[in-house]
Order: sequence, then structure tokens, then C-alpha cells
Amino acid sequence: MIKLKEIKRNSGFITCKAYVEDCKEAISLSFDISASMLNKVSLPQGYDWCNSHILHAKDYLMEIASKETIPDNHTIMWY
Repeated sequence: MIKLKEIKRNSGFITCKAYVEDCKEAISLSFDISASMLNKVSLPQGYDWCNSHILHAKDYLMEIASKETIPDNHTIMWY
């Protein structure tokens, strides 16, 4: 699970704070819309196993990039 909070679109980027699993420390994500790329991400200590979480977040940010309005928050869960 990954929670995306404070999602905003500014000057060709979508930014947000991401929380992986039960981690209380936010990760800053910045998605470059024109390049369809997520800027480098550093996971919190002890959460190195959460790389797939970041890929799920990237897919979601890419999906909403073309939408007229985007949500402020979003939770992504999978099995």
C-alpha cells in the first residue's frame, strides 16, 4: 500500500508526499509529465523493499497527468 497526499500539478510536474506501508516518514515524489518520468526517489531507512510501491505511484501519476482535475489524496492498494 502507498498513500499519496497533497497531490499538486505545477509547471509540467505532479508532486506529492508518499507514505509506503506503515512508514510515518513522507517521501517527496515529483513526476515530470512531459518526460513521463519520476525524479529520483530515496526510500526511508528500512523500507528498501518498497521499490514496487514507487512504481505503482508512478503509474498512477502518469494516469492522472492528462486529467483536467486531480485529487488531493489517493491510496493505492494491491494484492
